[in-house]
Amino acid sequence: MDHKNFDSLLSAIGPGRWTIFMFVSYVSWALLLPYFSLGGAFYNPVVDHWCSVPELSNNSWTLEQRLNYSVPWEYRGGRLERSQCSVYVRDYEAVADLPWSPDLALTPEQAVTLETKSCNQWEFDKSVFHSTVASEWNLVCDRVSLSPFFTSFYFFGAAVGETLIGFLADKYGRRWILRVSTLIFLLTATTSALVPLYSLVLAGRFVLGVIHTIIGPAYIQGMEACPSKLRTILGLLSTAPFALTGMFFGAWAYLIRDWRTLQLVCALPVLLQLIYMPFMDESPRWLLQQGRLKEAAKILKKAGQWHGVTLPADKELMILMEKFQEQSSDKKETPRDAEGFSGRARRWWRDVTVLVRTPALRKITIGLFGCWFCTGLTYWGMSLSGTTYSKDPFLYVVLSSLVEVPGYSGLTPVVGRFGRRSVLSFNFTVCAVAILTILATPKSYTWMIFSLALVGKLFITASYGLMYLVSSELFPTCATSYWWSPSVMFGACAAMGSGFALLLPESNHKPLADTVEQLEFIYGDSGKSSSRSSIESDDISSSLRKDQQDEKDEACPCSSV
Repeated sequence: MDHKNFDSLLSAIGPGRWTIFMFVSYVSWALLLPYFSLGGAFYNPVVDHWCSVPELSNNSWTLEQRLNYSVPWEYRGGRLERSQCSVYVRDYEAVADLPWSPDLALTPEQAVTLETKSCNQWEFDKSVFHSTVASEWNLVCDRVSLSPFFTSFYFFGAAVGETLIGFLADKYGRRWILRVSTLIFLLTATTSALVPLYSLVLAGRFVLGVIHTIIGPAYIQGMEACPSKLRTILGLLSTAPFALTGMFFGAWAYLIRDWRTLQLVCALPVLLQLIYMPFMDESPRWLLQQGRLKEAAKILKKAGQWHGVTLPADKELMILMEKFQEQSSDKKETPRDAEGFSGRARRWWRDVTVLVRTPALRKITIGLFGCWFCTGLTYWGMSLSGTTYSKDPFLYVVLSSLVEVPGYSGLTPVVGRFGRRSVLSFNFTVCAVAILTILATPKSYTWMIFSLALVGKLFITASYGLMYLVSSELFPTCATSYWWSPSVMFGACAAMGSGFALLLPESNHKPLADTVEQLEFIYGDSGKSSSRSSIESDDISSSLRKDQQDEKDEACPCSSV
C-alpha cells in the first residue's frame, strides 16, 4: 500500500488497544485534576462566622444566648444579620459563671447604645464543613482579602503552565513532561495538605496550577496517535472523565468535611499515572518531527502487532519515515541563518512569532485564544460559583458535573455532521442566553435559577471539550459584592465566545497540519496555489477522498474529521 502521509499510515494501523493505550495518560489526569481545580468549592468554601468570646466559651449558655449577649446586628446584603467582625464591649468575666436568665438578654435600647469593637478571634459554623482553609487561618474580616488567593494562585499557576508545559512538551517530548509532572504533582499535592503555613499552601497551589496544564500535552499525545476517522469521537468522548470526577468530588466532600483529609484522599488517583509511567510510549508523530525515525518506527511496529496489522519491512518503513519527516519539516534554514548571533536571533524571532507568522495562523490564533479565554472564564467561573446559583454546594457540584457528561460526549454526532465552527458558536450562544436570563429571573425562583445555570454549564462544557479538539486540529504539531456580577461576567464572555468561534476556519474533513506551510495551504489563501506550499495538492485531495470514502463505507456521521 502506498502511504501518502503519516495519517494514512495511522489509518492503516487502525484503531485498537494501542490507540486506547495512548489515551490512558489523558484519562487518568482527567480523573485527578478536577479535585484540585474545583478545590475552592470544598477546601475553602464561604462559611458563616462570628466573633469568639473566650470568657463565655465554657459556660452553659447556648450558642444563640452567647450571640445575643456578645454580637451586634448589622445589615448585610439588605438583610439584618449577626455581625461577623464586631463584638460588644462588655465585662464578660462578670457573667462567665452565671446561668442564662432573661435578665441578661439585650433590650433594643441596649443593642443600639452599647459600644462595639473589632475582634481578633472567631468561631466558624461547622454544621456543614468541619475544617476549611479560611477557618484554619482565620481568613475573614481584615484578612478576608487573603482567602481568594487559594483559588487564584492555582489559576495563576495555570497561566504560567500554559506556556511552560507546552514548551517543554514540544522540546523534550510528551512522555518526558508527563512523567516529570506526575512526580511533581504527587509531591506537591501531599505536602501542601500537611504544611502549617498558609504561604506554603499558596505556593503548593501555584505549582499544582502549573501542572494542571499537563492535560494539554496528554490530550495531544492521544490525538497524535489516533486515526483521522476516529479523531472526532475519541477526541470528544475522552473528555467525559472530567464530569465523572466532578461528581465524585461532590460525593467525597459530602463524606469528608476536613479540607486536609479531603485533599489527601483526592490525590490518590495520581497513583494511576505512577502505574502507567513505565509503559508509556512517546508520540510517534513527535518523534518523527524530531528526526528520531527509528524510535518512531519501533513504536508503530508495536502498534501494528497489537492490532494484528503487518507494516512494511524495516527498510521500507524507514524510507516511509524519511518521506514523512520531509513532509512534516519546515523549510530548511540556510547556512547564513544558522550561523552567528544574527542567525540565532532570527530563529528565536521566528519561534516567538510562529502563531502570527501567516494570515491563516493569525486568524486561527486570534479565534482560538479568544474562544479559550471566554470558555475558561465562563466554565471555571460557573464551576466555582455554586453559592451564587444554589444553596447546596454539594448538590450544585454533583449536578453541574452530571450535565457535563452529555456536554462532553452528547454532541459527538452533531459535530461530525455540522462541523466544529457552527456547533462551537451555537454552544456559546445558548450558554449566554441561559445565564443572562438569570438576570431577569426573580431571586425567589431558585429552582429556575438553578436550572438555567445547569443549562449554561451544559453548553459551556460542550464548548470546552470541542475546543480541545479544534485546537489540536488547527495548530501545527510543532464571590462578589453584587449578586448579578457572575451572571453578567459569564454570560457576556459566552456571548463574546460565539463571535470568536466564527473566526475559526472549519477543520471538519481536513487533514492534520504538521507545519506552518501545510496549515497555510489547507486554511489560507495560499491553498489556492499549490506552488506556494510544500504539500502536493493531489496528496491532500487523495487523503480527503479516502477519509470521505471511509465515512460513507461505515455510514457513521462522526467517523471522520
